[in-house]
Amino acid sequence: MPPLISVVTICYNAKNDLEKTILSVLSQTYQDIEYIIIDGGSTDGTVDIIHKYSERLFYWISEPDKGIYDAMNKGMDRATGSWINFMNAGDTFCDNEVIKNIFGYNDLSDYSVIYGDCYVSKLNQLQYLKASSMKKVHVQMPFCHQSSFIRKTRLRFSIDLKIAADYQMIYEYYRMNGISSFLYISKPISVFDATGISTTNNNLLQKEYGIVYKRTRNAYYYIYLCKQILKMVLLCQN
Repeated sequence: MPPLISVVTICYNAKNDLEKTILSVLSQTYQDIEYIIIDGGSTDGTVDIIHKYSERLFYWISEPDKGIYDAMNKGMDRATGSWINFMNAGDTFCDNEVIKNIFGYNDLSDYSVIYGDCYVSKLNQLQYLKASSMKKVHVQMPFCHQSSFIRKTRLRFSIDLKIAADYQMIYEYYRMNGISSFLYISKPISVFDATGISTTNNNLLQKEYGIVYKRTRNAYYYIYLCKQILKMVLLCQN
């Protein structure tokens, strides 16, 4: 029996980006999908777009939240599917057959995370981004969450993190179930909108990676500390 897939979209004041995401999800040919939208209390007309498609949604709400990962947790709490995908406002599936091609024909009972490649959209250009090897999970997020499906568990995103809670979540899946529970699909799954990502985000990401290394007792934490100390020494010498 094909599994039920929960797709969760979070948004806030995203009236210019949300509709293409909604249409991407609703146009999937796979039948067993429940679609959830968590809006953070938008005031720009985003809610009007949600209302337009409300009859085809499993659940939606518009209320203030404590940030991206709090909204994603709300989506997980409402999801009833065996698998969850987070396709945030502005992002889309690569085509209408993506979910069907993954779940329509395959026995995936041995896996806890399924992931693939993505296209990164920035400045009206598309760049193909291949997922990293899971051997790099000790160091970084191997794939973008838009191109992954995770089994529903009691795990939740850490809302004190701003940009790396998805990495912490994936690393916890790895710690619990091992690398053999991850299935790589060598095809693009999503188109990720990277508009607005800057070096500031990258600096914050590296800082939060350090927090995740420490929390998860990742051996790479000590290498990270050495790198940070070296940076401080070099700065003091300049």
